[in-house]
Amino acid sequence: MITHHPGEDLLALYAAGSLDEANSLAIVTHLTLCPACRAVCDDFEALGGALMDENSADTLKPDALAGTLGMIREARSEVTAISVPQRSAAPTAGASILPLPLQYYVGGDLAVARWRTLGPGIHHMPLITDGAATARLLRIAPGRSVFEHSHAGNEITIVLRGSYSAGGEEFRRGDLEMADGSVSHRPIAGSEDICVCLAVTDAPLRFGNWIGRLMQPFIGI
Repeated sequence: MITHHPGEDLLALYAAGSLDEANSLAIVTHLTLCPACRAVCDDFEALGGALMDENSADTLKPDALAGTLGMIREARSEVTAISVPQRSAAPTAGASILPLPLQYYVGGDLAVARWRTLGPGIHHMPLITDGAATARLLRIAPGRSVFEHSHAGNEITIVLRGSYSAGGEEFRRGDLEMADGSVSHRPIAGSEDICVCLAVTDAPLRFGNWIGRLMQPFIGI
């Protein structure tokens, strides 16, 4: 199962069209893989349309978003059993690994990705640079880890292939990890396969060692 999801607030911002391009790409990538979050996002879009019909821009209450979230939580609390879709099987050779929104930026699937070296066993492909927000693909060899780092802003990571562990948790295909200034971690790729992720940041990372800090101006992370 996909067990790590974006918060409802972030899904509401996406449904409202309020996210920048890089963060929108992160959320739509997760939605492509996660039917449960797609259903939540559909609810937000439906309620947003209803609110627009009932309220003009100059009369919309400041707590409209909070009220909308409350309506969704109340409606979902009345459901006694929810069927959560099972995680799809890991893509086989020849199957498409990148969801369609990502293929648009890459120019196809992983076979055409133009990788740049970050370190031994670690590569990346920048996709979006929009002000402070950046989106990139990461490819990490089995058992390899990125440098330990904390965050000056927010970081969203979605697993597309393989897995990685960080902070005592495991993330697999479709899982989304949210990290902010309170999080310091060292993601380690699983041993079963290469790990391919989409990573989106809105501020430079804070590396915990001098090698990472030395490389940072050259790799743009």
